[in-house]
Amino acid sequence: MLNYLEIKDDVYYICDRLKEIDESYFVLYNLSKKCYEVHSSNQKNSYCFEVPYSVLDERTLVFARRTASSRRDKLIEEIEKNNEEVYKRQIKEQVNLLKEAIC
Repeated sequence: MLNYLEIKDDVYYICDRLKEIDESYFVLYNLSKKCYEVHSSNQKNSYCFEVPYSVLDERTLVFARRTASSRRDKLIEEIEKNNEEVYKRQIKEQVNLLKEAIC
């Protein structure tokens, strides 16, 4: 782990609070990419996600909760619902374009 720095403590206790979501979570700082990553000790490939923010704060916890494997079914449902809405919107736009072209 030459390119990583393990983060055990932080100002907002995000490392500790992540363990409330999943006890196996731990935080590494990727020195080459200059970003935080959350990993799980329960996985062979420990990588879970890259923190999409430049600092560890409450948003990291929200992101971790939203993407946790325990929410997998709900997340898939949200994605499918969003895809359906996008599809319906695109159909309406195509119908409107056809109406304009005909008239």
